[in-house]
Amino acid sequence: MPEALLLVLMAVLGAAVILVLGLVAFRAAGDRSALAPPMPAAYRDDATGAWRRGTLRFVDDRLALKGSGGLAAGPWMRGNLDLGIARPLAAAEAATLGRSNLIQVPATYGTSTFELALDEQHYTALRAWVEAVPPGWNSQVA
Repeated sequence: MPEALLLVLMAVLGAAVILVLGLVAFRAAGDRSALAPPMPAAYRDDATGAWRRGTLRFVDDRLALKGSGGLAAGPWMRGNLDLGIARPLAAAEAATLGRSNLIQVPATYGTSTFELALDEQHYTALRAWVEAVPPGWNSQVA
C-alpha cells in the first residue's frame, strides 16, 4: 500500500510540474505575438475612478492592458477604438502613479468610456497605431 501511495504522489507532482511548464510556455508564446514591447500605462473606467497601473500591448489588431497580478482590461479592437483629445495629467495624479509628465487621453470603445495615462512617446505610438486602421476596414460604408 505505501508503494501505491508513493506512486500516486509522484504522478500528481509530475502532472503539476508539466502543467506549470505548459503555462509558462503559453504565456511566453503570447508575449512574442505582440507587435511592440509592452508600454507602461495607467487605466481607469471613468474620470472619478482610481488609476490602475499596467502595461499596454498591441497584439495584431487589438489593444490589451495587463494589470498587476495578471488582471486585464480590453482587449479593444483597433477599428472600434476612438481616442479623444489628449491633455497633460495633473501633477498630483501623476505623482500618485509615481511618474511625471504623463499624457491623459479619454477613449471610447462602443458604449464604454475609459481613460489612459501614458508617457508622451507611448501616446504617440498608440495614436499612430489607432489611426492606421487597415485598408478596407470600412469599405462597405455608403
